[in-house]
Amino acid sequence: MKKISKNRARSRKAMLRSVLRWGLYAAALLVFYLGETNPIIRGWCPLLIIPLATAVAMYEGDLAAGVFGVFCGLMLDMANGVTIIGFSALWLLCVCPPISLLSRFWIKVNIVSHLVMNAVVTVIMAFLDVVFTHWVWEGAQTVISFRTSVLPAYGGAIFFSAPVYLLVWFINRKLRPTERRRLEESAQNAEESEVKEME
Repeated sequence: MKKISKNRARSRKAMLRSVLRWGLYAAALLVFYLGETNPIIRGWCPLLIIPLATAVAMYEGDLAAGVFGVFCGLMLDMANGVTIIGFSALWLLCVCPPISLLSRFWIKVNIVSHLVMNAVVTVIMAFLDVVFTHWVWEGAQTVISFRTSVLPAYGGAIFFSAPVYLLVWFINRKLRPTERRRLEESAQNAEESEVKEME
């Protein structure tokens, strides 16, 4: 009876941690959305929703990463007001699950890998935005739009990706279930000991 009640208490605690973790992700998404709709510096707002989506994808499962990517994309499209609703959502749905799978099986989850993956995603999104939004509707004026709005917004998404990653890392560090954290730490220690043995 005691074992059953302990297991229930652990599962409740794990569920509470998960709810809090996703609640903080949602709060960060809302803050970044409000920052994009009401920029502090007029005419310049970095698209911080993109690094948030890629950072969360590195720590969560592929299905959860895809769903969160869709929400991030929809918020990004609503904040932008220029692109068709669903344009960014479709792209983030396509990239977030592969980022999650790569992070789980192939690449190490750290700030450097996030910087690289976020930069790749952001550059492709900027290219798609220029081609399908600005070039189609503005033609020769695309160069002006690129310099004044596209480059600062997407450049800011790359420039500020490190603080966004650290925010997601901190949330995970505090609210990841204890068992999973121990497994990740033991796997990391095993990798470090193998590297030391090779040296």
